[in-house]
Amino acid sequence: MTLPSRSSLATAALAALASLPLSAAGPSRWEVTSVEHWMAGRGEQVAVTRDGRLALGPASRVLHEAPVPTLWTAVTAPDGTAYVGTGNEGQVLALAGDTTRVFWDGEELQVHALAWHGDALLAGTSPDGKVYRIARDGTARVFFDPEETYVWAIAVDREQQVYVATGGKGRVYRLPKAGGTPTKIFESAAANVTALHVTDAGDVFVGTDSPGRLYRIPPGGRPFALLDGPYTQVQAIRADAKGTVWVLAVSPGATPAASTPAPATSSSTTSAQVSTEVTVVAVGDSTTVSATPATTATPAAGAGGSGKGAIYRVGADGLVDTYWEATGELPFDLLPTDTGRLLVAADNGVVYAVDGEPARTARLAQVQARQLTRIIPRGDRYLLTASNPGKLVELAATPAATGQYTSEVKDATTGAAWGVLRWDGEQPTGSSARFATRSGNTSTPDDTWADWVPVRDDQGVLRIASPAARYLQWRVDLTGAAALDQVTLTYLPRNQRPRVTTLTLHPAGVVFQQPYGTQEPPDLAGFQSTTPAPARDQAIAAATPTSTAAAVGRRLFQKGFQTFQWDASDPDKDDLRFQVLVRRVGTDTWRTLARDLVGNVYTWDTSQLPDARYLVRIVATDGRANPTGTALTGEKEGGPITVDNTPPVIHVRQVPTDKPAAGQPAPTRLAFEVIDSASTLDRVDVLLANGQWRPVFPDDGVMDGLRETFTVPLADLGDGPVVVRATDSLTNLATLEIAPKR
Repeated sequence: MTLPSRSSLATAALAALASLPLSAAGPSRWEVTSVEHWMAGRGEQVAVTRDGRLALGPASRVLHEAPVPTLWTAVTAPDGTAYVGTGNEGQVLALAGDTTRVFWDGEELQVHALAWHGDALLAGTSPDGKVYRIARDGTARVFFDPEETYVWAIAVDREQQVYVATGGKGRVYRLPKAGGTPTKIFESAAANVTALHVTDAGDVFVGTDSPGRLYRIPPGGRPFALLDGPYTQVQAIRADAKGTVWVLAVSPGATPAASTPAPATSSSTTSAQVSTEVTVVAVGDSTTVSATPATTATPAAGAGGSGKGAIYRVGADGLVDTYWEATGELPFDLLPTDTGRLLVAADNGVVYAVDGEPARTARLAQVQARQLTRIIPRGDRYLLTASNPGKLVELAATPAATGQYTSEVKDATTGAAWGVLRWDGEQPTGSSARFATRSGNTSTPDDTWADWVPVRDDQGVLRIASPAARYLQWRVDLTGAAALDQVTLTYLPRNQRPRVTTLTLHPAGVVFQQPYGTQEPPDLAGFQSTTPAPARDQAIAAATPTSTAAAVGRRLFQKGFQTFQWDASDPDKDDLRFQVLVRRVGTDTWRTLARDLVGNVYTWDTSQLPDARYLVRIVATDGRANPTGTALTGEKEGGPITVDNTPPVIHVRQVPTDKPAAGQPAPTRLAFEVIDSASTLDRVDVLLANGQWRPVFPDDGVMDGLRETFTVPLADLGDGPVVVRATDSLTNLATLEIAPKR
């Protein structure tokens, strides 16, 4: 029986939303619905399917916790015993059943490569690289002592010939079954050969780092490069049951990984540490093991290089195609399975399952470990070797009875009140999905966060009980066959104050035509006529979205008008409305010119006002998007601006005459004075006898005051009456005709 969780929970959630205070856009929602969303969180014994469903995954258990930080590699003997190579102690562990013991303790610090050879184990060590042959009783002898510093990989073919990959100098040696004189079959300019694989037909596949290339060496032939990809190293080479060769290439420097020791530069350095990212390769009846030297190189540009690694497929014709790209965790190992799936062991304890055409990704498991360096089959189960810290973890073939998933941290960007949680999925009888949340005000959860609290079931509505904060995290405990397809949480961010970022007071008389104006005379942007607008224009204005850069039309001039323009923003993207106020300088009272404006331009008709100076204030409010009592405003002031509707006054100081007094010379100049009460003078002209206006300049040469004196030679003006025209900076105009005295 399946409970009706989809419909009942969705209906309850909608009812809960109806009871919340809504803004214009309603509460914000955090939805987890896709594979990418689910993989952003962390799970224990839960899996993320390739279809985006969260369900219980394989049961996992820790079989051994090592005192050393790194377990590099592992191989299974014919009797089922698993042997594990470690770092820092140079030991080989033996795991039989659930019991682990030290099988062999070498002189070198690291065991990077293992392979089963007849009835004995081959172990490759570093630094001062050697290959040891270790009998079942733990006694060992040196099988091969190359001149190179590192032994990164070992492979054994069907004839029990041994292949050894080295580092320091990137070479591959072939040794007879009984050991003895080696034959160098490959040498590269690369410093390290990092992976090996030998096919049943005797082809040897070789992977290198810096550059990350793949080569094939046919029996008796010379190396042929198959791949020169965008990644810095070939990490693993594996073959499936059908003989298809799969190659894992990575660029460890493309993502921050757990730091590991740097390679030793000399075999005589007893305290040397080896830095590697590890891959172990099982090839049919033989076993190949490789550990890859860490590098800080980043992937080169090119197709297939956008992720942290990729799986390539080598076709029967030798051509290579990109099958899968790792865009999540950095992969370390690759295992083809009998079902056709590829299992990928990766960083942060993640095991991916990849299959299909094109490839699709599921997260099979995530265990409590930093780096999963190796994955090998163990009967119907899988054994994982982990580093940082060193662990052996077993994945069962059956689902776990319980599991837990913890989401990533959600940043509401400001303090928020949490609403309800709803989920879609399945909850058969005997199964359960129990949710809890916690909140805090630091981006990473710490001791200052509130404790985990279960969501509160309020008559079928799952309410989030965590206190208001900026960050939220949720988790779910699953039992039985419960599965989740989607989780949605609602929250109401605390309202943030809008900002008026700029205020422009255009020069007096400057106006703008309304874009696409249709009325005659043309509409002026921001000007509110006392004549009611048609319903169509009102609807257009109401539908105009708030913009910080509203378009204005052609620039015009209209005497007595003053245009204000501003930019505003709201962190919550709320719908804003604006109020325009002015205050006469010397008074305390603000007068409202307009309120509830949609746009960001306002034109003020000042032609009927008395002369004065005014301050301007623009107030933005988000009241239409928030409940009463929570709305906020932001404002900006500008000015002062000058309102001047009075023209200048012209006073004649010396009037020309046709008949000078007896004994007095006839005047040769016209002297006058121009005075403005509010704004500076802009221009003064006199009318010449030929009917043209000529500008004249004040006696001090600079037109910059409210009062200026002028002296004009009469000879320049011609005969007849003299006309003087004066204009102030606000285009107020005065004229005076001066007739000669008779």
